[in-house]
Amino acid sequence: MEIINIFDKTIIEFAHNLHTNYKILDFFFSLITHLGEGFVLILISAVLILIKKTRLCGINMMISLFISVLIGAVILKPIIARERPFADPIYYQYWIEAGKHLETSFSCPSSHATGAFAAFFTIFLYFNKDYSFIAVLLALIIGFSRVYLMVHYPSDVVFGMCIGTTVSCITYIVMKKINKKYLHL
Repeated sequence: MEIINIFDKTIIEFAHNLHTNYKILDFFFSLITHLGEGFVLILISAVLILIKKTRLCGINMMISLFISVLIGAVILKPIIARERPFADPIYYQYWIEAGKHLETSFSCPSSHATGAFAAFFTIFLYFNKDYSFIAVLLALIIGFSRVYLMVHYPSDVVFGMCIGTTVSCITYIVMKKINKKYLHL
């Protein structure tokens, strides 16, 4: 547990130093964090489903999002019941300085990171790796935005990343088999 605390503290201090030295990042991370919200990710999935060439990816993304959110937000968050970093007096001032982004549920795992990795890792799996790595990079930036804005500990984001990526990969394998045998999309 101590190594997780050291990891969290190190990354939080790094994020806070970025805030202190580059105030423009407050605006950037405040915007980018919204790309990890459920509505945005569902909208991206729906658009991919509507396009015949990307339909399988969109279906995979939608299923991955549903399963990931079920595991992370519905099942694990209430069980783990970790308070947000801004509830800790040590990090409360950091949260104020980063813009006081209010979140009301528990902290672990990060739903934004879970959803972002469930969605964007799916894009990585289905598209040309020469440019689809940008989707994973975007998911990483969304995850980091949650730490920068002091609404998640870094370990919450890593846990969400693991859930989203794992579910995305398993869904990808299952969907490939189902598509080959039944769907032919």
